[in-house]
Amino acid sequence: MSNSSSDNMLEESAPGYFYTDWSAMTSHDWAGLIITVVTFVLMAIAYFYVFRPKNKDKLEQQKFMLLDEEPTNTEKK
Repeated sequence: MSNSSSDNMLEESAPGYFYTDWSAMTSHDWAGLIITVVTFVLMAIAYFYVFRPKNKDKLEQQKFMLLDEEPTNTEKK
């Protein structure tokens, strides 16, 4: 096998594996794609928010919020 025949074989097999027929996608496919992308973006934002050193003190103050016996009223009157 020469390089040209192996290159042709790779080109022929790659579209079959990586090819997406965007026009054949149903509304359920689009909804799943959009939900997946939005979830990925939100998780990336949460990851960078939580692990940013600037936010450490703010998050440390809320560490035991669920275990506090005394409820604190955070509503402004």
